[in-house]
Parts: sequence; C-alpha cells; structure tokens
Amino acid sequence: MTTYFNDAKLSFDTEINALESVRDNLDENFDHVVDAIAQTQGRLIFIAIGKSGIIADKIAASFSSIGVPSFFIDAGTAYHGDLGRVSQDDLAIFISNSGETQEVLQTLFALQNIHHDKLKTVALTGSEDSSLAQNTNLLLKVDVAEEADLTKLAPTSSTTATLVMGDALLIAIEKKTDFKREKFALYHPGGSIGKMLLRNVKNSMHTKVPYVQASTPINEVIYRISDFGLGMTLVKNDAGVVTGIVTDGDLRKKFLRVNTVKSSTAKDYMTEGFISIEQSARNGAAWKKMANHNISNLVVVDDDNNVVGVITIHDVLD
Repeated sequence: MTTYFNDAKLSFDTEINALESVRDNLDENFDHVVDAIAQTQGRLIFIAIGKSGIIADKIAASFSSIGVPSFFIDAGTAYHGDLGRVSQDDLAIFISNSGETQEVLQTLFALQNIHHDKLKTVALTGSEDSSLAQNTNLLLKVDVAEEADLTKLAPTSSTTATLVMGDALLIAIEKKTDFKREKFALYHPGGSIGKMLLRNVKNSMHTKVPYVQASTPINEVIYRISDFGLGMTLVKNDAGVVTGIVTDGDLRKKFLRVNTVKSSTAKDYMTEGFISIEQSARNGAAWKKMANHNISNLVVVDDDNNVVGVITIHDVLD
C-alpha cells in the first residue's frame, strides 16, 4: 500500500520554510503599506489573476469583514469595463509572484493612464526588480525559494505566503485602529458571531419555563422536564418563590442516592438556589458564565431579580 503522509510532511516543511523566509525579510516597507491602507479615503482594490486572484479575493473579503471597504478585480477582465470601478482615492494592490504577469501589468498601466499617477499603488511580488515592483509606489516582497509541488511550478508556497502577508496586513490594521470584537460583530450580524456578540439574553431566552413544587413527585418532575425540552425545571416553594432547580444532570447524579425513588419529590433532587443572568446581558456573557460554571443553562432575571426565563447553551450558539 502506497502511503503519502511523508510527502505531505515535506510539503508542509517546504511551505513553512517559505513563510519563515518571507517573515525574516519583512522591513519598514510593511509599515509604509499599513500606513497607506489606514490613510486611504477610498477603497482597497486587489488586482490579480489565476491562483493569485483567488488569494486576492480572500484578502479583500477579510478586510471587508473589519469594515475596510475592499473588493477584488480579476486582471483578466479588467479591460472589459472593470477599470471604471477604480477611483483615484482608492489604493490599488497588485499581486503577481513573478511581477511580470501581462494582464496585471496592463491593468496597472491603464489605471495610471486614467488617473495620471494620482492613484496610489502597491505591489505584492516575489521580485523587487520586476516590472510590477518598479512601477508601483510601494512594494511588499513575497519571495519564496521554491514552490512545494513536484514540478516546482504550481502556485503553492507563493500563494500561501501571499495569503499570510494579507492576514498580517489585516491584523496590523486591526491594531492600528484599535479594532474590537464588538465592532467585528457589527459586520457579522448573522450567524453565531452576531448572535453571540450583539444579541441580548432577553432576545434569545425561553419565556415559557417549566415549574414544579418542592413536593412534586419525581415522576411528574421528569414528565415536566421532558415536556419542555430544556433539560431542567425550576422549583417553587409553597409561597410561589423559586428556590432551586432540577436538571437532567441532577436526576442522573442523585438517582441512586435517594433511598425510596418512588416516593421521592423534586426537593430530593433539586439544587438549592440557581445561577442567573440579567436579561439585558449579552449572549456572550451568558456563554462565559455557563462555561465557567460548567452548566448548560442559566435562569434569566429582570432588574428586580424576578425570574423571567431560561437561556441554554444552544440558544447562545445555534
């Protein structure tokens, strides 16, 4: 049987070595590009073709995700109307490993002709002597000794290094602008990120919550928990005040400790008191509280400490 994992390890080693080389050659040019991005009044325009174009598209998407208006233009179609998408207030970032890719150079020269050199440009390329590097305002050298594939021709090490360079620029801009998790959520209002960081517990909690009395027979408690599907029920005393909670975990942990199961009640299994969270808290705070206490649900209270609902770990993450 042929195995390939040693070849895979070699591929990893080759690309890791390429990344280390690019890292070690970083200099003040990186800072100049970061400043140029931060000072741009328009958009970031990433221009490339082929595999480099795929990487450029991803980098543009990443910048958009932190609120920096960015998009990708395929150099192969730029001549067919896409040049009009670029204004002189933008920062155009051209990506080409060789720095001699015909379509990329044609797009660069055409934009310079349109904007009379007022458009600021950056080259991400492996050669500082290339036509691309020599005709742009700023250079980020992404030079790798070799590609990782067997032919040493397929874009592998070079595209990986370019992708990581894009990530490094992104992180530098986050640091420069003091970008926070809460702001990140503003650009990701959907999905688990937005739900975690933007939504309040009040908007995610269950308001229909099961209750039993301390004296409720255990079989009825089990039915009550099952009917609501929250894995728990709150327990009230004779005065109607919530004094504890019974969870699925409580039943499993204490079942064998109760002497006479048939005659047992909620009181025999419940946990006195409960861990709660205010309904105005963010879902992220609820998640942290559940994680810290190793529990899967929280009782939700209002400003007067009255129980108004329950939130589960699934409500926060789904």
